[in-house]
Amino acid sequence: MKKQLKAVLFGSIGTIAETSELQRQSYNLAFKRLEVGCYWNVANYCEMLKVPGGKERIRKFSVPNIAEDLVDKIHNLKEEIYAELIEQEDISRREFVEVFHHSKASDLKVGLITTTSQKNISSLSKALEDKVNFSDFDLITTSKDCSIPKPDPEIYQKALCSMGIKPEEAIAIEDTQVNLSAPKLAKINSLLYPGEYSNYTKEVQPSFDLMEEIFQI
Repeated sequence: MKKQLKAVLFGSIGTIAETSELQRQSYNLAFKRLEVGCYWNVANYCEMLKVPGGKERIRKFSVPNIAEDLVDKIHNLKEEIYAELIEQEDISRREFVEVFHHSKASDLKVGLITTTSQKNISSLSKALEDKVNFSDFDLITTSKDCSIPKPDPEIYQKALCSMGIKPEEAIAIEDTQVNLSAPKLAKINSLLYPGEYSNYTKEVQPSFDLMEEIFQI
């Protein structure tokens, strides 16, 4: 572990929980219940994850010229369905749980630097309550905390300011190559911890042993 390390920043819900398949199922159920003529298969959804933000994916990949009020209806219903589904499975990512507890034991600050909704955060907190206590995060951000989505570095810059740390004193973990650009642009040392459906090019070296990468143990 670097001597100057003061904070570990998990950059999205995909870094702490394996949710991609449940998210995909939730979208499809929302499409069906609202009678939207759309279905996202696994292969297509993997490609869609290159576009940050659930609402933006609905706009780009559901039906042509979709009305904004329908985008909102789909997204809201999807989140309700998703909250129900994640209670039925163990979705925690083991490396996250280990790094979280080791970081807290080492007096490091831990942040969850997302641009997701507060509703999603609340659902995850409940689903993972037997693994971690979300109140132990030093900072959790949501979509309300940023005006520009990732890969813009704004949310990370705000997080550094809020936590009182410098870029060189933190390490960030993201689950997609697109989102990985955000902490890098904020001058934060960053790791790609890909999820089940993550895509990345040969130029990026993924990390599967976060304990080794961060703490050399």
